Amino acid sequence: MKEIFKDIYHVGDSGCSVFLVNTHSEDGLVLIDCGMSLNLIKKISKIGLNPMDIKHCIITHFHIDHIAACSDLKDFNKKVKFYAHELDANAIEEKGHDKETAALWYGVEYKPVKLERKLKGTLELLNFGIYEFQCLHTPGHTPGSISILMEIEEKKILFGQDLHGPIIPGVSNFEDYQRSLRKLLNLNADILCEGHFGIYQPKSNVQRYINKYIE
Repeated sequence: MKEIFKDIYHVGDSGCSVFLVNTHSEDGLVLIDCGMSLNLIKKISKIGLNPMDIKHCIITHFHIDHIAACSDLKDFNKKVKFYAHELDANAIEEKGHDKETAALWYGVEYKPVKLERKLKGTLELLNFGIYEFQCLHTPGHTPGSISILMEIEEKKILFGQDLHGPIIPGVSNFEDYQRSLRKLLNLNADILCEGHFGIYQPKSNVQRYINKYIE
């Protein structure tokens, strides 16, 4: 568990990196993805945060390494609400998408969860406490992939899960992926919280990382 910036934490890695935002309000704690282990999420108690205070989880896309623990989290904490883009919603809310989600490849039985809200279009805003979560539709890796931008104390923090891809036949779209990378590059983020390869800062390192995947 590591504090990245004010109120933003890297919980750890279980399948993917799991991030957390403390809103210091009745909206409680906000997760960015769940990963594959409820035990990882529970470890926030080691820094004085209560897993029962997790009220919201924004899902960046439907791959199993990002959503496997969602059902376990809901069973543990009935208050948590989930959010994802409508184009990835079916695979999150229903059984029968094991090939697309890669649950088959991981050998995991996915237990669906219901979404509190299906995000639409190119940009939706979620407001929790004093913080605004800009949910940007960045398709390519999956049809409904999103990236999340926050601005805290004049710093732009970008949660960009799986910016490295991969491009998966039948699921991904390379042209959309390239357009999405260029959109994220133009945000000029100061900090990038990536889903598998760590935290990048300052801005020059963020730009270098995203540029690496633009052809």
